[in-house]
Order: sequence, then C-alpha cells, then structure tokens
Amino acid sequence: MAQKLTEQEHAAVLSLAKVLGRRLPAAQRSVSGGIASRLVRLRKSPLSEKDVDAVLRKYDAGDETRRALVDLGVLTPVPDGGYALSVNPTVPEGPEEETPAASARPLARRDARTLASLDTVRKQTPELNDVRRRIIDLDPRLWINGWLLSTPDAFLRYERELTALDGALAGGSAVGDGTLSLRELSYQLFGDEKFLSPDSDGRKLLHLMGLSDALSTRPPVRLELLHHIPRHHRHMRIVVSENLDPWVNMRAALFLEGRKRLFGERVHGVVFGNGYIVDDPHKLPDLIDSLGAEETSVLYWGDLDRAGLAILDRLSVMAEGRFEVTPFVAAYRLMLKRAMRRFPDPLENEMTDQRDVPVRGLELLEPHLKERERDYLRAVLDAARLIPQEILTVHDL
Repeated sequence: MAQKLTEQEHAAVLSLAKVLGRRLPAAQRSVSGGIASRLVRLRKSPLSEKDVDAVLRKYDAGDETRRALVDLGVLTPVPDGGYALSVNPTVPEGPEEETPAASARPLARRDARTLASLDTVRKQTPELNDVRRRIIDLDPRLWINGWLLSTPDAFLRYERELTALDGALAGGSAVGDGTLSLRELSYQLFGDEKFLSPDSDGRKLLHLMGLSDALSTRPPVRLELLHHIPRHHRHMRIVVSENLDPWVNMRAALFLEGRKRLFGERVHGVVFGNGYIVDDPHKLPDLIDSLGAEETSVLYWGDLDRAGLAILDRLSVMAEGRFEVTPFVAAYRLMLKRAMRRFPDPLENEMTDQRDVPVRGLELLEPHLKERERDYLRAVLDAARLIPQEILTVHDL
C-alpha cells in the first residue's frame, strides 16, 4: 500500500497538478493530477531517467510530455543524469486554456437528490483534514478539480463507491474496457446495477468530480430488437430474458460467435421479455406459433427478486397447455453463486420496494437448487432484496 502524502506533499501535488493541467499537451491534461502525484510520491532528488519513464508510461505519455515538463521547469536536467523536480515552476506568461476538469464542472446542482444536501466546506479542523488526507490517497483524477476536497461529506457518504472507482482507474485512462454495458459495469464495480444510470447520484458524483467522460461501456442497443431465432427446428428451445443487457449478450453469443449452447444448455433462440411479456397474453404465444415447431419449450431468466419470480410464475400459468415454461436453472444458479461470493450475508444485496409484492414462483426454481442456495435465496426474498441479471455478463455465457 502506498505511503500517505504529508501535508507538504499534498500541497505540492495540488500546485504541480494545477500547472500541468493548463500546460501539458492536450492528450495528457486529463491525467495531469496523476502525473503530478506520481512524481511527488517518488520522494527523491534527483529523479533518474528510469523513474521519469515509469511515470510517463503509466499514463501513456512520451517524449512530447517529457519535453513539456522540461520546458515548464518542472524537470530540470542535472549534470550527472536525471532530473531535479520543481513543484512550483515559473510558468511563462501567456493565455491559459481551460482544463478538461474545469470545463466538466457543473453549472448548477440541479435535482442532485441526496447530493444536494452536501455543502462545500472550506474550514480546517483535525477531523476534516484527516478526511482530506484519505481523499488525497485516491487516484488524483477523483479530486484534482477540487470538488471532492471541498466536499468531504461526499467522501464519507460514498467512500465505498469512491474506493471502487479508485481501483478501477488504477493503471488506465477510463473505467471499464468497453465490453460491458453501463448496468453491468455498474454492478461489477458497486454491487448496484443502477448506480451509474443517467439520472443517478453515481452519475452526478462523476460529473461533480470532473469524470463525466471516464466511463467506457458498450453502446446501448435499440429496444426494437425483440428476438433472435436464426433457424427453424422441430423441437425449439428458446430463452426469454427479463432485461435487455443479458438478452444482448445471449444474442451476440448466438449470432456473432455461432454458439449453440448458453451456460451449457442447448438453445435455439433468445427473446427480450422487457419484464412485461406476461401483460400481453398474445405476444409470446403468437411468436411461438410463428416458429412452426412441433414442440417449443421456454427457459425463463430474470432478476432474482419477488417481481422477477412473479413474472416466471405468471408466464408459467399463461403457457399452460400451449408450451412448456421452466426456469433457466443454469443461469439462476450461477447468479446465486456470484452473489454468495460477493455478499456472504444475503441482506447485503440491493434493497427493493417490493415488500408488498407476494413471493410467487419460488416453487418452480427451488427444486433445482442445493440447500445452501435455497436458504440464501429465501433470505434475499424474505428481506425484499435483489440479485439482478446483470451480475452475469457476456464473459459468463
């Protein structure tokens, strides 16, 4: 674990980052805080060529940035090789360009919900300074625009999420590698698939810290893509998915990769249920009739919560006498396995507002589960908690 910055080092990082954010080449300005922090944390003088190279490589910077640091007086070549570091260089006069962090700062905190109650605090107390030291230990991109340092209550309220962001940013320029959807990435990082949704507190938090453009996720898919059933079979097996992202993942596996199995089960097509497929008693039956199969069975896969299992129950009743509906057991069991690993206490899973929703459909899934899985799922449902489909991603299929 990296050694904490002293107050003097903290001040040096802020001073140096401010200069670099204005004067570095455009491609490196967004990581100016990281470069400043790494240089100060080396705690040596002079810095060797190898030291400087390591810092620049970490942020995908090269000779152009090295020359800029020398021109600014941040790095001064010394006779025996290496560089002397100056955290308060004399910067040439000239017009200052607006930094990405400054341009990303909000004009107003409109409908910030719980964030609206967090006030800017300028005063210095031992307690606040301790919080600020903990903030400085995070990746500089989280605090370089000054908002988090001036709003220490935000750190206390979102410490778990900010720590997760810090880890996700380590060694990279973005959060995510572009292969996961926004909801999948949100759950993977925070255990909440909605934390990064467009109107959420999580997205506002990124905006206030100047990290609005830091997310790298898979582009969303248009909702009119309702099903993918590429070939006719006499005996059809199709998966109905409650949510969009898992449907997109399964469709990609069948269409782009030519897969014939999902979670080890033979599957001929996937349907996007949107959570409301049971509200129209003709929608799914009409689709199944159009397939011209002698026999069709439906594997249903949705969220593990009261509402999700209720859809399974209603779909089973609606299908009676027309086609077979069973839970997609392989997917549900893997969801439970992942949830039990992430949250050994089932009550740590996400809360819902489903207290008044009766528990139905559990009897369709329980016979396929092991005792430990049944107990865990019952605890989740009894407490009106949620294990979302997005706990599984394209990498799990």
